[in-house]
Amino acid sequence: MASLQGSSVSGTLSATTFSGNGAGVTNLTSSNLNGNTLTNAQLNANAITNTKLNFAGAVLQTQVIRYDARPSYSGPTNGTTGGTRIQELRLNITPLYSNSLIVCEWWIHGEANNHDSGWFVSTNGGNLSSGLGGSYPQWNTNVGQNSHSYLLGDTFYDQDTGSTPTCSLLTYYDVPGNTSPRFYEPVYGSNDGGTRTFWINSTVGSRGQNNHENGCSFGRITEIRQ
Repeated sequence: MASLQGSSVSGTLSATTFSGNGAGVTNLTSSNLNGNTLTNAQLNANAITNTKLNFAGAVLQTQVIRYDARPSYSGPTNGTTGGTRIQELRLNITPLYSNSLIVCEWWIHGEANNHDSGWFVSTNGGNLSSGLGGSYPQWNTNVGQNSHSYLLGDTFYDQDTGSTPTCSLLTYYDVPGNTSPRFYEPVYGSNDGGTRTFWINSTVGSRGQNNHENGCSFGRITEIRQ
């Protein structure tokens, strides 16, 4: 096998294997790679890892959770310090970078027994009055921090609680500030002085009969490089 050494090589170099200490090719620009240069079959499992995707906008990791059971959750009257965490839809992540953008999304199928209730997102088990540990306020900053100023607001203004539930879309963004494991949970709570109840994946009066629809709920968490 021929051996080539030197700090600079000009002309054309044809080879199928580079070996030795520090073997590799650097400073290849995208304009030098045509459509047939590299195929995915030529990239082994260790060739490119997500930590090497070091450009803004790269999706570093994502995962999805699904929940089909149909329990009910009580929403207490003091939403700023309480609320019921839907732990079955908890999203866990260990960020690769401290300044990544974490995107949390939930599609929660179900119905509440009263429209004076809503959602917020708990970060690492925090509550609304403590700021929840996330990067962005979970309330309308013009109104202030209180139980009727949720970031995600009210979604239940249908007075027919017997059939045809709704689907609440919850979205929250966070910049973790570190690479420690963290989790996010949707929290259901009352927006007034009365305790409210939410039935997930069903209507208030559903027992599986016709016209009382049932569904399934999803959550997704994604880390995006900034």
